[in-house]
Amino acid sequence: MTPTYAILLGSILATVGWLYSARRARLLSRKQHTTSLILQANFNAQFLAARGAIAPHIKAGTCPQEVIDGGNEELRAHFRQILNHYEFVAAGLRNGDFDEKLLKDSERATYVQLFRCCQNYIWAMRDSRDRMTLYEHLEWVHRRWTDAPPRFAQRQWEFVKGRPVYGKTDQTKP
Repeated sequence: MTPTYAILLGSILATVGWLYSARRARLLSRKQHTTSLILQANFNAQFLAARGAIAPHIKAGTCPQEVIDGGNEELRAHFRQILNHYEFVAAGLRNGDFDEKLLKDSERATYVQLFRCCQNYIWAMRDSRDRMTLYEHLEWVHRRWTDAPPRFAQRQWEFVKGRPVYGKTDQTKP
């Protein structure tokens, strides 16, 4: 092997090693950020109170009609706070800021039940504000984790990109 090839091979191996360590550091940072987010939510008294107030409705699987129609402002505020939190997390997940596997393993049922319960409320909000993008990330997570999970080729592409494929939202009412 000539010295030129040895230098070239050494440079290539050093670059590959650097890329691997940088990717690994990003993945570990993403997991740490996700864990911190989950723990902060679980120790936030205001968040826990709001989640406790809407828990019976989530378990029943229905959003009260009075919340959808605009009555019971206190309960509506609790629903809005919880939906906004999970929408923020879903947006971070969709943009690759949070670790999907960790969130899915720890909070999948919460996301699925919350969206199913609040689907009519979300559509009422979208109609009243004429904004189809309200809670679009929460809807995306629900579809991804229930109706349309990524297939093999999509998962491979997401691995290369380091984040989920953005995807589309469903623009039809339930």
